[in-house]
Amino acid sequence: MSDFKISNWVPSEEDNLGPITQSYNSISKELENLQKKLKCPDDFIFKFLGAIKKEWDPQSCKMKARSLKNKNI
Repeated sequence: MSDFKISNWVPSEEDNLGPITQSYNSISKELENLQKKLKCPDDFIFKFLGAIKKEWDPQSCKMKARSLKNKNI
């Protein structure tokens, strides 16, 4: 089960200024577009992000399956 531990990885300044900032801006823009299209409240977007967040939890089925798949490659 050690594969499912929380990582001590820390992004570099280059990572923060490059792909992380780009992804953040892209995701934020997509959420704004979704909210405009659906005409939904902020609370829906907040809960929507929570559902996505759960999928990336190290203990989620998705992450466990991914780890097992990567071991078998």
